[in-house]
Amino acid sequence: MPAGLLHALHGELPDLAAELEQFVSMQQSEIARLLHAIDHGHIAILAAMFDLSKRAVILTGATGNIGPTVLRAYVEQGAHVAIPVRNEAKGAALRESLGDLAGSATDPRVIIGAAEPGDRGAMDSFVELVLRSWGRLDIIANLIGGYTSSDAASGDLAAFRAYWDQKIATIVTATAACLRPMRARGYGRIVSVGSTAALKGEKGAAGYAMANAALLRWTESLAEETKREGITANCVLPRIIDTPANRAAMPKADPSRWATAAEIAAVVVFLSSDEASGITGAAIPITART
Repeated sequence: MPAGLLHALHGELPDLAAELEQFVSMQQSEIARLLHAIDHGHIAILAAMFDLSKRAVILTGATGNIGPTVLRAYVEQGAHVAIPVRNEAKGAALRESLGDLAGSATDPRVIIGAAEPGDRGAMDSFVELVLRSWGRLDIIANLIGGYTSSDAASGDLAAFRAYWDQKIATIVTATAACLRPMRARGYGRIVSVGSTAALKGEKGAAGYAMANAALLRWTESLAEETKREGITANCVLPRIIDTPANRAAMPKADPSRWATAAEIAAVVVFLSSDEASGITGAAIPITART
């Protein structure tokens, strides 16, 4: 090999080594970033996958245990979210917790309004507020729930009806108010969070199981009625959710085995996306590690 060529290569080697080191460092940094996203929650991954920037959402039950996490998941995907609340102070605090993600007074990304989700007139008015504000309504996500014990043997109809009114009547009423603009546009996503008790009854939870089973059957019927109108309707069914109330009620249990709010939010956001257009009438269990 000519001496001149050897001399030229010798001069290039340090530069090539430096470029190789920089390339490897960049790749390692990107891999580390992706692994961090996987290790530290599902919502960070969603941001790279689903674009909801052209979607308007009504989110019921947003001030409950998983509501703040689901709300943040929506706005981080670019969605505009309207929240009907019974307690305006709680709603205002929830909006403030989002900081800049909530938008501004002239360009709000999150709207809070006093409205009882179980009151059809109030929800019709709230839907009109959303349409005036953003010109569209694409998604309703229902997080309304809670847990009330009731045994089957006593036949306590009052207890059964109380939970029915709390969950089913409220979700059905709120959703029905949203269907008119969805049908007019030929697009809609309806996502309701229930419980795996919908699939199998449990001791001391008769009313709870009955209501969640009713939610599932209603969702399936709604999905059949709207599946050719560009509208989907699905249920998300967690088993046990890691909440302060559940930790207090089951102090000897291992909460790391329970579903987290972020895990539930990831499924809710997916079912709200364009990518989930082929899924309707589904009941998706989130059993986590139980």
